[in-house]
Amino acid sequence: MVKNRLQNKIAKGEFTFLFCAIIALILWWLPEFAFSLSNALGLMVFMLATYIVIETNARMQIIRIRTRMMSCVWLVFAACLPFMHPLGKPIIAATFLCASYFLLFRCYQQHRPQTNAFHAFLMLSIGSFFAPVMLLMTIAFFLYLIFFLRSLTKKAFWAGILGIIAPFWCYAIWCFLTKNLQSLVRHLTEMVHLEMPSLEALTALTFSVQVSIAVLALLSIVSIIHYLRTNYDDKIRVRMFLYIYVSQTLLLLAFLLFQPAQYEATMALLVASASPLIAHYFSLSGSIFCSIFFVLSLLLTAAMAVLNLWMTSFSIY
Repeated sequence: MVKNRLQNKIAKGEFTFLFCAIIALILWWLPEFAFSLSNALGLMVFMLATYIVIETNARMQIIRIRTRMMSCVWLVFAACLPFMHPLGKPIIAATFLCASYFLLFRCYQQHRPQTNAFHAFLMLSIGSFFAPVMLLMTIAFFLYLIFFLRSLTKKAFWAGILGIIAPFWCYAIWCFLTKNLQSLVRHLTEMVHLEMPSLEALTALTFSVQVSIAVLALLSIVSIIHYLRTNYDDKIRVRMFLYIYVSQTLLLLAFLLFQPAQYEATMALLVASASPLIAHYFSLSGSIFCSIFFVLSLLLTAAMAVLNLWMTSFSIY
């Protein structure tokens, strides 16, 4: 039973989504608050990703109460990270990942999942051109089809393989016609090249990025712990979907340690993967400690936004 504490009331509030959308729109144009074509195009992609997140929660019933907290968390955290505002690799990769989740979840216990499987892996493969880690996720997606979704058939397996290969096949033809095969080789090399975890690489990041990683990691881990302790309240189908989000969040947190230089794309993917878990925690937690932590989370998120925008304004001026 969900108690009507502060975070529950906000999660079920009628104007919560509108408020978060307005905040996100304001943050999107800060700190210079001037029109930018790149930011405008990035905003359009951001709105598409938001629609996909809304549809995922509505169709799959990720959160068992009537709430739009899942899209609200996505809106706020994406808007708090300035590198997600322009039309670039982070926002595009996150959008493709959101789409791949939606398509993957549709495979749940299907007898003929090959169509959805093909498109889910196709989204991952295209997204890997903007965030190489997404190609490594294809291995995890096959495991999800086996253990969580119970829908990996022979046709689904080969459909997934075809979805992975198709974008690279087209790109290889383009590179051959333009006599630029080095670009394809360089892209494939980036995907398999991993660095050893190093504190020096993490400390080399700017202070605002370190704070953003810490806030996202803290909220993600707390949300995962809460979900693992209370997952018996969800339906089995929803449980499997949330297990996928948990696995993906832990995978991306680990990847940040191995590839801190790719923090922009990885953090964008982390926001897309952790938002449902954070929303689930805020919407369904009912203890006094959770209420206190909710207020603390709001303060940390606000501080993260101010710090990121402040540091970005220094880089502009």
